[in-house]
Amino acid sequence: MMGDMVARSKSTLEDAPEYFWERFSAYAQTWPVSPEPLGSPVLEVLTPWGPLFVFDRSLLPIRAGQTPLILHGQVESWQAGPNTPALQHQGGGRYRLVGQVEAVLDIPFFVLQLTQPKSEAGLRLVLAASEPPSAGQWVEVHLKPPLMAFRPDTYTR
Repeated sequence: MMGDMVARSKSTLEDAPEYFWERFSAYAQTWPVSPEPLGSPVLEVLTPWGPLFVFDRSLLPIRAGQTPLILHGQVESWQAGPNTPALQHQGGGRYRLVGQVEAVLDIPFFVLQLTQPKSEAGLRLVLAASEPPSAGQWVEVHLKPPLMAFRPDTYTR
């Protein structure tokens, strides 16, 4: 029985949105957010890289405004990339990112940092990959849809 619990915890990406927030809140950033019409789980997050359309993993409704978020995606593939950050929406909830690995956390998680040239405006994402890249490495990442956002449940503005 105990072996089953250990095996389950290693293969589970998250137990609950609240747990994900607690675990990775150190990597949250505050962004202007525009929620879609009531009932839609999609948020438009306004970043220096342009708008991101993310699936809101929180349960409570949200109003427009500055909101702390953890941006999270599951990696479909990655490879060594150029030292030039990039973000490209490829439609259907898919994104292509080029950035530097800030940190490798507990496998399968790592933090990808994109910083615009001549700016301190950076975008940080907590990503999951079966085999994460190394810290400090520049990578090109293709994400599976959807890109997700986690926020504290106590923050509804």
